[in-house]
Amino acid sequence: MRQSLWSRIRCQCGTSLLETMFVVAIGATVGAVGVAQTNNVRRSMQGDGAMRLVMGQLARAQQLAIQQRRNIEVQFVGGSWMKVVRHELNGSLTTLTSVSLESGMQFQLVNNVPDTPDAFGNGGPIVFEGVINGPVGGMVFQSDGELLDGATFLPINGSIFMGYPGQPATARAVTVLGTTGRVRGWKSNGSLAWYQL
Repeated sequence: MRQSLWSRIRCQCGTSLLETMFVVAIGATVGAVGVAQTNNVRRSMQGDGAMRLVMGQLARAQQLAIQQRRNIEVQFVGGSWMKVVRHELNGSLTTLTSVSLESGMQFQLVNNVPDTPDAFGNGGPIVFEGVINGPVGGMVFQSDGELLDGATFLPINGSIFMGYPGQPATARAVTVLGTTGRVRGWKSNGSLAWYQL
């Protein structure tokens, strides 16, 4: 009995169980590598976002100090909160913004990552003029845009470090030059180098 052409083609096109398992194993391996890379990229993007949030808050505080001709204080609260506070003429304080770093980012030093090229200090996650967590008098932008020690009213330079615990490639830093209020963002490659963003 003769088989039709269609039945012969259909029989010859099948794949064995071994071939199918091989293709599935390759697909699973490629998928696992893709997921791992996606997680690294996502963490890096979240680090960039946290750094830009801090830079934006500092720039906003400086701009408000110039526009409103008031002292605008920057406060770092807990491990991930940042506040911008206006000093009123009557001596009271008004909170203008209160933001948190997202996705578990924290103000912290990441192990084995050195100070930024600005070299304002890395003795703690927030260091201004060598004082961890900033001067007792606070960090205040005044109406000419300078960042000052709130007690001595002298310009202060400082660094703010952030990252995910135990993940050096997520290390980010923001530096502030007190005399001009210039803000810079820095990204670590996870070891000994910083790149300005």
